[in-house]
Amino acid sequence: MQQISGRDAAFAVLNDSAFVVPPVPPVSSGVAWLRATVGRFSTGEAHERRRAMSIAILDAIAPESLRGYGPMHPVAALAREMGVGEPVVDLVRDVAQAYQPGTGDEFRADAAVVRLVAVFGGVFDEPTAARIGLLVQACEPTTALIERTRHRPVDDVLRDEPPVPATKRQALVRSTVGDVRVEAGEVVQVSLAGGLAFGSGPRRCPGREHALALVEGALV
Repeated sequence: MQQISGRDAAFAVLNDSAFVVPPVPPVSSGVAWLRATVGRFSTGEAHERRRAMSIAILDAIAPESLRGYGPMHPVAALAREMGVGEPVVDLVRDVAQAYQPGTGDEFRADAAVVRLVAVFGGVFDEPTAARIGLLVQACEPTTALIERTRHRPVDDVLRDEPPVPATKRQALVRSTVGDVRVEAGEVVQVSLAGGLAFGSGPRRCPGREHALALVEGALV
């Protein structure tokens, strides 16, 4: 897989509609259902609709409220702000380790998704997927950001060692990015170092302020 590195080249890809998130197949259950139902892995109108759901959830959570949770795990803090009283951190971890296609134990993740859907009302629909997806995407990256920021300023960590080091995009047409020639249909890995830790363009992470609030609270 070709690598797109350097801030300018990465920024260009992330803001170019000719590069899309690699598609995932529609599935009715388990972690594959979650991928197929969240904004993270969707495109077009479905992405816009699902992203709006995630933003609405975040808008209902004041970042300053997250600072008050101190060293609590970021997933636990977010879940409480969503009205979830029972422990879900281990379930979210089980999903997170296989959230990206082909990365982990999907059997364990499938079981955890079923239990999380039950926590959020028992319906396999887009609003439920949006809530679970937010917790999953906040899980390991925010934890890593907290740990790295114990030793370095947060801005330095985000610039030089972002918790999510790269993301993938698929080219719809033949393109040249910097000195990299990309064929139509090819998937490339885009580095997020250099100031793109939360992405850029229409798919930039909407939870920046919430993540930074969790970091500040944990360090205080």
